Amino acid sequence: MEIMYLGHSGFHVRMGGKSMLFDPWLSDEGKERLYRPPVSANAFNNVDLVLLSHEHFDHCDSSTVEAVVARSMAHVVAPPETLEKLDMPLRLKMQVTEGERFELNGIEVAVMPAKHPQSVRPVSYRVGVGAESFFHAGDTYDFYDLTRVDADVAAIPIGGTYTMDVLSAITALKRMRVKHVIPMHYDTFKELKVDVREFEQRALKTRAIPHVLRPGDSLHI
Repeated sequence: MEIMYLGHSGFHVRMGGKSMLFDPWLSDEGKERLYRPPVSANAFNNVDLVLLSHEHFDHCDSSTVEAVVARSMAHVVAPPETLEKLDMPLRLKMQVTEGERFELNGIEVAVMPAKHPQSVRPVSYRVGVGAESFFHAGDTYDFYDLTRVDADVAAIPIGGTYTMDVLSAITALKRMRVKHVIPMHYDTFKELKVDVREFEQRALKTRAIPHVLRPGDSLHI
């Protein structure tokens, strides 16, 4: 598995010959960030799935998603309110709600819950190809059902504004059954500035191995 961190909550994941994007925010849409995205949408030509956790601009960046779809004809998996923001072929839209499980383009997708009251219908995703699996938490606070998360790698928010902060992210991580964890949704704006090394040190005391990635960094597992 190869995982590239795109900054904020964005990831490019390759596993089993499949290519996926999660919450890519690579344009200038929305609020100004403290750092620029490490790549543009033009970097992705052969994407099988784009998975969006909810409708907010920093998770559903319409210009990035539409550019990726135009280049690769990728299917976009998202809740209905999120898909409504995208100008793209209807046949490539996959509307989902919490609890659904299906296979699309050779990728097993489980649509899981997220607790983010600021959104209409937030979700998280567990995807798998063969024996490999990746969990993307989207924007969420800690909640008990995170005990259902079982994956090789999990990406979880730690920024603390409308999501888990460092301490609650560690509590959540202890509920999960994951081998590796990547922090996300931090340091993008001044209100999301945290000490990521504190998360790393605390995570070392859990069952998961922490990996702090800078935007543009890749992890090979």
